[in-house]
Amino acid sequence: MDNSLQFTFDLPVLYKGLKLYPISLKDYIPFGAYSKCLTIDKNSIPDLKIISMTNLEYIYYATKENIEETPFLLLFDRLLSLCLKDDESFEKMEESVNRYEYDKETGKPFFTIGGISYNSDDFDEIRNIIAEQNLVELIDENISKEVRDSLEKAREFKRKQSGTGTISLEDYIISLSVSTGWTLDYIYTMTIRKFLKSIRRMDNLIHYKIYLAASMSGMVEFKDKSFIKHWLSQLDDENKYSDVSVDLDEIQDKVSLESAKK
Repeated sequence: MDNSLQFTFDLPVLYKGLKLYPISLKDYIPFGAYSKCLTIDKNSIPDLKIISMTNLEYIYYATKENIEETPFLLLFDRLLSLCLKDDESFEKMEESVNRYEYDKETGKPFFTIGGISYNSDDFDEIRNIIAEQNLVELIDENISKEVRDSLEKAREFKRKQSGTGTISLEDYIISLSVSTGWTLDYIYTMTIRKFLKSIRRMDNLIHYKIYLAASMSGMVEFKDKSFIKHWLSQLDDENKYSDVSVDLDEIQDKVSLESAKK
């Protein structure tokens, strides 16, 4: 199902009787905590029983057996309440949202909202909608956990080397306000999706201006002319690890060298 129109204009996405609303920036912190149930990396657990489970089955299993510190089922329940907060049937939904059961015949897990039952396939669909709607980065299972961990370490090392670090949400909000002239009250009303896209676009614009000015000054010459991409170029297909995947080996060698000196 193509929900690009809904995502573009921050409209709710309809799925089997549910209205999944985009999350506002004011709910960024609780959403960040609840959305952990969407980014479970169960297939990296060396247990064939767990790997063969669906995502919903694992959430039920992990909660029932208490095998993880994170209460995934509780987080999913809170996430649904957050995403369905403006649903006209909220009161009816609130009465039944806590009904997480197993089918007596098949033993498969399901949950009920407003009298409608949802299974593992529905969970995956809802998961994908919420993730895309709010720009949640899901686990890329095409990349092994070992490689992902190495890439994350490379990104962290590169940040330290460049003297940059992760700033707080408050600083991101202030930075966007300072650079655009938008009021803080306006930014507070933005959806998470629009806020994150605005930050990325702002960063792209600033770098574009710097590179373009440097190139036109004649004092700097870029060997690869395509390096300077217009600030309106596509960003959505950007590889999460594009800034470190090429020089990962070089960074790892440097880390090993630094470790050897100690």
